[in-house]
This record gives sequence, C-alpha cells and structure tokens, in this order.
Amino acid sequence: ALKGDKNTYQMDPANSDEAIREVAQDIEEGADMVMVKPGMPYLDIVQRVKDTFGLPTFAYQVSGEYAMLKGAVNNGWLENDKVVIESLISFKRAGADGILTYMAVEASKLLNMK
Repeated sequence: ALKGDKNTYQMDPANSDEAIREVAQDIEEGADMVMVKPGMPYLDIVQRVKDTFGLPTFAYQVSGEYAMLKGAVNNGWLENDKVVIESLISFKRAGADGILTYMAVEASKLLNMK
C-alpha cells in the first residue's frame, strides 16, 4: 500500500483564504471550471468560489461522505430519501452548478418520482 503524508498536498481546512488563492492560481493557469472536494464540509468554499470567480463550480460528494450518510441511514438515525435530497440541495444552495455523487442514480429516481 502507498503511504504518504497528505499534509504535503492538502490545504489547511481552517484557512479558506488559501483555498481561494489556490483557485485563483488554477484559473490563471487556464482552468475553466472549479471542483471542490470533499463537498459537504466545504460548502462555504463552494459559495466563496462561485461568488468570487463566477466560473462553473462543481462539488464532489466523496465516498466518505456517502458512507457517512448511508451509515446513519442503516443505523436508523436518518431517513434515506430525505438525506439524499437534502445533501444535494445543500450543494445547490451553496452555488454548485453540478454535483458529482455516488448517489446520482438514486437521486435521479427520487427526483423523477416527484
């Protein structure tokens, strides 16, 4: 298994200004869209990126977020259909133009039922 120190390439989660500087650099280097991942703990970053730069901004609901929500559903702590939709609505409220999620097929079925 590969081992490494994520501190060498991950941003400080307490420093939202660093995230904005990184996005500005990405745009300067030619980025025409922005991806924020993991998405749920960084909804504030999704909103700041969208408000600051106005580029298409996507949120990635990573596997750990999916596992956390499904674990809570399996333990009876959350209602599946509600948490699927509410988690995706939170991304849209924050300004995400699109959401990459492991719940895509499930969400599309729920949305088509309404």
